[in-house]
Amino acid sequence: MYIPKHNQLDDRAALLAYMRAYSFAALVTSGPGGLTATHLPFVIEDEDGRITLLAHMAKANPQWRDFAAGAEALVIFMQPHAYVSPRLYDSRQNVPTWNYVAVHAYGRPLLIEERAAKIELQQKLIRAHDAAYLAQMAELPASYLDARLAAIVSFSLVTTRIDARYKLSQDKTPAERERIARELETGGDSVAAETASLMRKHGV
Repeated sequence: MYIPKHNQLDDRAALLAYMRAYSFAALVTSGPGGLTATHLPFVIEDEDGRITLLAHMAKANPQWRDFAAGAEALVIFMQPHAYVSPRLYDSRQNVPTWNYVAVHAYGRPLLIEERAAKIELQQKLIRAHDAAYLAQMAELPASYLDARLAAIVSFSLVTTRIDARYKLSQDKTPAERERIARELETGGDSVAAETASLMRKHGV
């Protein structure tokens, strides 16, 4: 990913917070059929300085067979984003652009095949999004749960490289940046407002 210096962010904590907040991402792999992408919810773990992504997909989805080759995969986190009008700049000699945050995580997916590990992954995902359901999940018959587990493929991906671009009007004047953030906050678009929030959170 092309990342100009003024769009770089070297704050590990901020990067992890972003990936966890926008954890529905696209897994891209290359296999015999070419490039394949699937949109999946991820669990992001940070342990001993290592960032690991955990997810699952339908077993009927042939993409998981690409893992066998041991090739590098790419996970794309890309939210939120917003159009920026040139009306908001000091000079009239300007063109429209787009503000966004994008994170590309690279690594080699490995299958998780043990039943206990697959259940643990599902519990982690549920705990992140619907912790109240865990008690109900514990009451599910083993036969029902096993049938559902058999229908999915779970995997982990230890990241070997993470590229992050925070394109948030850093190259504009303070007055322009404030004008842009205020416009995005008050325009009635919740995704644009989230983009403005990231602008302010990262000192723009």
